[in-house]
Amino acid sequence: MLKRMQSKEDIIKDQYMKTLTCFLQDSTLYDCLSINNQVSVIDQSFSLFDVFNVFIETHIDEVLFWNPDVAYYDGVFTQTDLIRIILKCYQNIINGIPNVWGNSKNQVQPIMEEEDEDRTSTPVSKTQAIGQEQINKLLIDLKTISVRDWFNSYGENLHQSSLVQADMADNLNDAMKKILKQGVTRIVVIDTESRVIVGILQQKDILAFLVKGFSQYFHLQLSQKSHKIEVRNENQQQSEQHELEINYFSDRILQLNDKLSFDTNVYEVFYKLIYVFKRNAIPIVDANNQYLGLIDRRDFQFILKYQVYDMLNRQAIDLLNFIRIEKSKYAGFCICNKELFHMKQTVKEVVENLLLSSRGSLVCLNENKEPISTLQMSDLFKICLDDIEIE
Repeated sequence: MLKRMQSKEDIIKDQYMKTLTCFLQDSTLYDCLSINNQVSVIDQSFSLFDVFNVFIETHIDEVLFWNPDVAYYDGVFTQTDLIRIILKCYQNIINGIPNVWGNSKNQVQPIMEEEDEDRTSTPVSKTQAIGQEQINKLLIDLKTISVRDWFNSYGENLHQSSLVQADMADNLNDAMKKILKQGVTRIVVIDTESRVIVGILQQKDILAFLVKGFSQYFHLQLSQKSHKIEVRNENQQQSEQHELEINYFSDRILQLNDKLSFDTNVYEVFYKLIYVFKRNAIPIVDANNQYLGLIDRRDFQFILKYQVYDMLNRQAIDLLNFIRIEKSKYAGFCICNKELFHMKQTVKEVVENLLLSSRGSLVCLNENKEPISTLQMSDLFKICLDDIEIE
């Protein structure tokens, strides 16, 4: 049986993967670390409100909890955890359920929602409007309930996000094994000698490092191996590695086409982002299915910052307009921010634009301005790196 001839794109992709694998093996986690990878640590006694303010004021994606009982870190708290807590508190306040309870016999134990990673249904109780009295009660709870009390009250522990660790001297190829096989988006970097946590590397940090270092490494490899020819005109194909279009991976990219209508309840938007779609961002469309804008998990911080909790009961279009007004106050935001991509762009161009996106996501539109795909950091990370030689 004759073997199918490889297309030019197949050859370019194979050479791209070989070069990328070598680059990852020759680079360490230390090479990726930067000042932006510094660790933020908080104590379990902090109130929920204080934790939220840390996220708002420092613009971080996660914090580590410090456990004084064992004198070590006790888990990662992310933006996803933050949103889950607010959504739960919001529903409890509306339904008259205490957010935490003690040993008093007069207190009623809350009815728990099964908010696990495999849940795909919508909330049981329909979201209702929240009045000022309920908002005040919500704020009081957030300011008085500690992180420890919250997790203890719900029978959870602070290891809800496991600490996947790697040594600072490990090569990036080994780190990819852990990230891809364990399905995590971040890895905690440990100092080789002191065993102290020196930083947290996210997928975007590794992609940024690839953008900065891969081109130089690629040309160095090309000059060193120019005398080795594995296939006819290989040098020409190697020189075109950065010309591989994102369209080559269209079969996987076009599957990422979730979207929500402009009149979707904001509470439901964030609920579906976490529990149904399990995405970082979602396109919002009008009645004609035309693209209006993106809502991502970080936008939840606008609700926290301005304490507009009634926004959770309004429509997605209201939140989009609120976000635009707030972001328009920052000069030059629209100039540097990237939001769209098209299939004719190269993988390198899409990676660069994704890194410049304030939302960490890019949307592809068809000729009718309808969203046909939403590409986020983890998607591109998996598409670009899933085929590297890590076994």
